[in-house]
Amino acid sequence: MKKRVLSTLLVSSLGWGWSALGAPITSSNRDVLTPNTGAMPLAGVTLGGTNFRVLGLQGVGRIAANSIDAATGESLGSISDMQITNFQNLGGGSWSGRFEFLPDRGYNSGSVYSNYAARVNSFDFTFTPYTGTTATALQNQIQTTFLGSTRFTYDHDGNSATPGVFTSGMLASGVGTLFGRPIPTVSGNTTQSDGTVSGRLTMDAEGFVLDSRAGRGGSGWVSDEYGPYIYHFNANKQIDGLLQLPEAIVPHSPTGTTNFLADPPTNGRRINQGMEGIAQSPSGNRLFGLLQSATIQDSGTGNQGRSNTRLLVYDVSSTDAPTDPISQYVIQLPRIDDNGGTPAVNRTGAQSTIIALNDHQVLILSRDGNGRGSSGSPVFKSILLAELNGATNIDGLYDAEGNAVAPSGVLNPLVTPVSWVEALNMLGKLDLSISELAQFGLNLNTAPGDSNTISEKWEGMALVSAQDPSAPRDYFLFVGNDNDFQSRTGSYMDASGTLQSYDAGLENDTMILAYRVQIVPEPSTYALVCLGALGIALSRRCRR
Repeated sequence: MKKRVLSTLLVSSLGWGWSALGAPITSSNRDVLTPNTGAMPLAGVTLGGTNFRVLGLQGVGRIAANSIDAATGESLGSISDMQITNFQNLGGGSWSGRFEFLPDRGYNSGSVYSNYAARVNSFDFTFTPYTGTTATALQNQIQTTFLGSTRFTYDHDGNSATPGVFTSGMLASGVGTLFGRPIPTVSGNTTQSDGTVSGRLTMDAEGFVLDSRAGRGGSGWVSDEYGPYIYHFNANKQIDGLLQLPEAIVPHSPTGTTNFLADPPTNGRRINQGMEGIAQSPSGNRLFGLLQSATIQDSGTGNQGRSNTRLLVYDVSSTDAPTDPISQYVIQLPRIDDNGGTPAVNRTGAQSTIIALNDHQVLILSRDGNGRGSSGSPVFKSILLAELNGATNIDGLYDAEGNAVAPSGVLNPLVTPVSWVEALNMLGKLDLSISELAQFGLNLNTAPGDSNTISEKWEGMALVSAQDPSAPRDYFLFVGNDNDFQSRTGSYMDASGTLQSYDAGLENDTMILAYRVQIVPEPSTYALVCLGALGIALSRRCRR
């Protein structure tokens, strides 16, 4: 296949992403004041003994925004998180597998909220990477076929003899009880195909993991923003457990009263900034949960004051629904100027999804709120490599309601945060004169934008081995967007179970990007092929 070749001299001169201080974007240099569109290092980045190297964007796929789930009549939705199963190298330069996409709470706008049951949308797909050095207008390297959706259920009445019921996506206007814990519910009745239910569990689903351990096929965990809880589900997608959170993360208003609706609450997770990312370690024994941004009590003024977020680590080796995390850490997210050069930080680069590489390292997708579906041109959308070793374990120290590890947004000086480095710049370049996005006809324009303008929200990641014997440490990193159900011809279900049409003002397609990356040493669970020589010089970027 075609390869791009660069001299060793160029590798050192191109550099990587840079912050306002003229240095690489890292946890200790995290203010980004200009659009982050520079070059990525061809040799990759190294942290905690792991080298992460980007070999290039190699494919794009689309699912039309106006797609309908024929089984329910609702708009199909998009990707808040994703998993890949049955991935295999077909030979001849093509791969196949199955996407399991988690959409969020359904269409919402103003006072309109969807009675949308949390679900998993399944797609078979084929992937034929484009590895040429010239730009292409084709965005068909990833071809998908919709197979159907599976809605989550739960035991609403405490009677195992009665069928489980679906969840909703409507505002969390009530408080119920499940597994002995307060849960967000919809006040009053909601009707779906399972009938009319009072006080239905409501979820704004954001994180999704399929258990990788033997004999656990189809089961896993799903997280949401309302709680912000992590629920365990069995192979039939029935919720059968709930992982308990420190009270410091649960929203309260007034003090002492659990309140999932308050905006803002007195303390706990801020609204729409809940348990955005979850991931299982390759060992299968650890489950990570990361808040999208800081709790109320850990926040300073302005959006830029929300950067001190909390990472929870659970031991799931002996139970699928632990009552406490075994460790907790603070991650200081990037702070950005989303105006692209004011210059002053005015926003936190909130995280949208995570992947665990091992028991102590995670990939974190951090981004702005700009792009198609919003206003302003994108300035920062990057994947960070984070290392927990060396950070302070704050478990048990700031767990009580209202306890702050970063009062007024200032981290306690006795706490060492998680270290990280920018590993993949979605807006950046490698060895070409144009960005990786432009290589596939995508752009950063929003005034005006078009169907090729990069989406505002990128919220799902999945990592799979390339299964290439000649490059055993190569992986494909798939990244998906959340289109907020934006379509000119959309359909949602209201509280009465009636389908309603809507016009969101634009067609915002679901999009999947596929990057080829190299990770050394390899995450053990993903290393499906361990044969052959590495055969890659640092002076070369290979589009295999």
